[in-house]
Amino acid sequence: MDSPGRHPPMTASPATAPRRSPPLVAAGLHAAVFVAWMAAFLAAWLLEYAPHASLWFPPAAVTFAALLVLGARALPVLWLACLLATALADRMYGQHAEPAALALAAAGFAAAHTGAYAIPAMLLRRFAWGAAAPTTPAKVTLFLLGGLAGAIVAGLGGAFSLRLAGLVAPGEWLPLLAPWWIGDYAGLLTLGPLAAVALNRAAAAAGLPERSGKLRFGAPAPIGGLGRSWLLKLLLLLGGSAALLAAASLVDQPQTVIFCLFAALVVQLWIVHSEPELGVLLAIAAFTVLLVAATTLLGLGGQALILQFVLITLAANSYFGLAVPALYGDNERLRRLVTHDPLTGALSRRIFEEGARAAIAVARRRGEPVVLVMVDVDRLKEINDGAGHAAGDAALRAVADTCAGHVRPGDLIGRLSGDEFAVLLPGAAIAEAAGIVHAIRDALADLPTGPAGPVTASFGLSALEPGDDGYDSLLARADRAMYAVKPDRAGRRAGGAALPV
Repeated sequence: MDSPGRHPPMTASPATAPRRSPPLVAAGLHAAVFVAWMAAFLAAWLLEYAPHASLWFPPAAVTFAALLVLGARALPVLWLACLLATALADRMYGQHAEPAALALAAAGFAAAHTGAYAIPAMLLRRFAWGAAAPTTPAKVTLFLLGGLAGAIVAGLGGAFSLRLAGLVAPGEWLPLLAPWWIGDYAGLLTLGPLAAVALNRAAAAAGLPERSGKLRFGAPAPIGGLGRSWLLKLLLLLGGSAALLAAASLVDQPQTVIFCLFAALVVQLWIVHSEPELGVLLAIAAFTVLLVAATTLLGLGGQALILQFVLITLAANSYFGLAVPALYGDNERLRRLVTHDPLTGALSRRIFEEGARAAIAVARRRGEPVVLVMVDVDRLKEINDGAGHAAGDAALRAVADTCAGHVRPGDLIGRLSGDEFAVLLPGAAIAEAAGIVHAIRDALADLPTGPAGPVTASFGLSALEPGDDGYDSLLARADRAMYAVKPDRAGRRAGGAALPV
């Protein structure tokens, strides 16, 4: 064994790759962000259906993902991309602006674009690093509303910066606002979460700590985990949508055919509720690329608003669909908190009593037997005082778990007070109930002895009789029977009957 403070010599293995330094890793990630941003910008330009108007603006997704995963460290590379994109746009549209005006427009666009998408990114990062991480519905709401606010700010700031720099006429910048922010929002919603997952995985693979703001709404599976069923559903989604888009380009009133694209929502929701989250994100991205490409290639630019509405609706519904299982889980946890004792998992007293009264009423109508068993943990106060409340809690859990392991399906176990449990055995005769109690007692005796000594319990049984008024009579008799055999402070049991009835 090595002595403290000393380390064994390290030898390099030929099969082991040299460890990359963090500065080089960070530089590589930033370069990847720059390349992705510029590629997304060129894709938006190539697929424009009108000047400054595309169905989407995917750089918004890259900016959001970079700010979400890398934080403020991503700003320099994002500003550089915005500056270069402004210069390229000046050449693409043949404006040839003066250098001062171009610099002003580039600075305004960079500030508006990165500042806008810092809104949803920083919201998610802030809440994810807090004391309580946001639930999936909260993340979806933050992303959708924060992204909407960011897209509006980006559209307003970007269009106004063009006006300030004199790159658009005074009356042209306001008409740019609507297509700008809607296109940004479509790009953010359809590609933002997928871009964040991809960048976060790249950061994790590079050995950087994961600080993505936990955008993931669930747990995305690896791409290899997406099976044939996902591929068939994706082909159905894309094939049906492509056929509708092709048909729309051949008719005089394409909007009627394009409205049929809402059938894609049904297929997409099928994917949402049956496939991993990564499959959902990839399906949204594939559907988006198909619609954007078809808009340009098939001359459907006149239907851009309808198509953008389809994109945004499909993406938003997909994210809310991903939140549904989380809502079910939250509801189930809340229901269990209300109906069960959080320490032992037994039913709460109110729920146990309601269930017991209903079961007794059914047994009476059918003429079937019912037995109620009172269980009292022995020496609980002494255990708490001598070994601590953690030992007392362990004793309570041991008794509850042992009872649960020996009762039958349909039997009820409830915690009535601090050290008292009750077990209702519908359909059980007194002899069968006594056998169950003996088995519980033997199992408790076989448990390892802790610092507080062996865990034991006192039991009292009461069977339903014709003159009983129901649950209250059973409980009272079982309680008296249990106290008749409960040990005194010296450990002696009163009465002497093992299982009084």
